[in-house]
Amino acid sequence: MTNASDLTLRSITDDDMTAEKAVKIGQMVGCSYKTVCVGSDTNPSSMMIKNSLISGLLSAGADVNDADIAPAPAVAMASKFSDCALMVEEPNEQGAISRIYIMNSDGSVFAKEQMRRMVTNGDRPLPGYRDVGTIRLCGSVADDYNRAISERYGRSTDAPVILDCGCGCTSLSAPHILASIGADLTTINAQNDLGYRPRPPGVGVNDVSSLAEIVNMELGSVGIALNGDGTRLALIDEEGKYVEPENVLALLLIYLKPSSLVVPSDASAVVDDAFRDLIGEGLRTDAKAHSDRRIIRADNDLESVTEAIIENNAEMGAMTDGTFIFPDITMCPDAINAAVILTKMSGENSISNLLASFPRYTVLRDSVYSPGNTELFGRKLAESLKELETDGVWETERGRVGMPGGWFSITRNADAPAYIDITAEAKDKAYAVSMMELAKGIVDDCI
Repeated sequence: MTNASDLTLRSITDDDMTAEKAVKIGQMVGCSYKTVCVGSDTNPSSMMIKNSLISGLLSAGADVNDADIAPAPAVAMASKFSDCALMVEEPNEQGAISRIYIMNSDGSVFAKEQMRRMVTNGDRPLPGYRDVGTIRLCGSVADDYNRAISERYGRSTDAPVILDCGCGCTSLSAPHILASIGADLTTINAQNDLGYRPRPPGVGVNDVSSLAEIVNMELGSVGIALNGDGTRLALIDEEGKYVEPENVLALLLIYLKPSSLVVPSDASAVVDDAFRDLIGEGLRTDAKAHSDRRIIRADNDLESVTEAIIENNAEMGAMTDGTFIFPDITMCPDAINAAVILTKMSGENSISNLLASFPRYTVLRDSVYSPGNTELFGRKLAESLKELETDGVWETERGRVGMPGGWFSITRNADAPAYIDITAEAKDKAYAVSMMELAKGIVDDCI
């Protein structure tokens, strides 16, 4: 067997992926996991990479549950009967070769230590031909997911919504679910098309301009665009305006009122204010806030957020890019479920009016050159932040300090470790300036 020690899932660059490497990756995974669920999106290269991947898995003795083409949340739900799941999908680059992403059986992203152990096991000899794996076709993965989400909400809204599936595999789920709950649904790009992409797969303000134009002409409708695998979304309000991802998260929080939330440590103050019911007055929702609620901070990557959700048994998790995790469904980011919630919310509330009521925040950023000992600086910073734990500070976690009027953070730049990044955010500009000066003083004392 070819040495697999230099192969890692989620880290192979787009240009590096080939059918040959997909076979080797399948062999590496198959040496560690007996039963593997495999799904894919509609990218033209996905079928080639998926077939090669399955060949590698079978040759290593693994049994394969073939989920066919289905959104990632659906594949995650189907993987509960497997040891792990592999999703073959297009990265956020138009025309790029598909990549392979790995999930645990609960839909959570693989941790680095799991990757290391699997790569180590990947050097084991392959079994003989009598012990190759078997393949089972699972053609109802998308339908099973659709049924589970539909039954979760019932026929609960007649809200008008315009849905853009980008001709991706979400076309198999999102339109059916929204129609089943009673939404007044208009769809665009809602067919699987292996040769046509109406917009780049990355969901963002520059990618959904055509949807915004349509929403602007349809009075009272909101627009929702889903990325290629159903893990991220973009929202357009009733006025045809793109909603920043952190404001989308804020809307979900004031509507759902989760008891616990995991977010990256650099999440905007609008997220904190929404979680603490300081904004969104007049919102109509059936959810009731728990008396004991908490926000858990994590590093700004999906693996860290996922691990924190599991460790704290959190009710919800999110990134700041339109990615949302609902652990009571799966641990896989699920933009389709988020789209259902936003549709229901828009049927009971004006999204644009809610957003107009949100306060405006001042964000200040600066960097300080500090090429000295990283560990020593980290220890000094931790001690300095601990000294701030007074009545005027309600949180110090992961370099972030939460205060009554805002927050500031002190973190080392991941791309340029010689620099310390400082961010301060507050509703009042003067307060933001004072926090920035406080943060700079702390950094100077720690250098």
